[in-house]
Amino acid sequence: MNVKTHFLVVSICLAYYSCGFLDNGKGGKEMSDIIEKNRDGALKDSHQETQETIDDYTDTYTITPKYGDPKFKELIAQFNKQEHRFEMDACEFKYNGQSFFIGDSAEKIKTIFGEPDGGVVESMDKSAKTYRYTSLGVKFRFFNATNQLFYYDLTITDNKNINILKFRKIPYKSGMSLNDFMTLSDLDHDKLRHTRFSFLIRQKECAPTNESRITTHIASDPVYESKGVGHLNFTGDFDPTSSNKINGFEFSIETLEDIKQ
Repeated sequence: MNVKTHFLVVSICLAYYSCGFLDNGKGGKEMSDIIEKNRDGALKDSHQETQETIDDYTDTYTITPKYGDPKFKELIAQFNKQEHRFEMDACEFKYNGQSFFIGDSAEKIKTIFGEPDGGVVESMDKSAKTYRYTSLGVKFRFFNATNQLFYYDLTITDNKNINILKFRKIPYKSGMSLNDFMTLSDLDHDKLRHTRFSFLIRQKECAPTNESRITTHIASDPVYESKGVGHLNFTGDFDPTSSNKINGFEFSIETLEDIKQ
């Protein structure tokens, strides 16, 4: 540092001192408070920007059936002749043309399905009860506090009463692979989420509250690549080119806390 520069720095420091910026430490404390306030505000803003909401896990796409596909028409014709007809749309479910919804009462469900032939099972914590319709492969779960439906499960495997059902207006025949089913609509793996054991849609429609969503689990085991040989064999990446059959569908209410568990 040359003499002129050194003199300038010293002069500036003295000027700050004489103007009261460091007067008895008062100005320094005020400046420190401002810095601390700005730092806290920045951290708060940063936290707000990165904080997750349930919208981060919500799907907004629509599913369009291929009504003109010959296979689609054939399966629908078979569906219409069945004794037991199950339909599952985004918001509305139907059994033999009778509608029900998530949030319906146990009494409403019994007007459609009758008394549960598999009995009523109370949860361990007494917060919910499950109505089992064993002959149809159906389960309904209700909150005890409100008597409202929050879980609906339809099992297809070994279900002699169901050959074809409709999911989002698309016919699914028992034993059909997930990928074959998706050829009857514009649904594909780029849209469909998957976990280790199932595929899911967490829809925007019919949200029970601002903080919850109806989640559909499609019970079909995802296929993963197998790598290595013998004892060194391990599971690789998800393989969208292969798929297993669908064993059933589950519909339930989820909050962000449920999703993060």
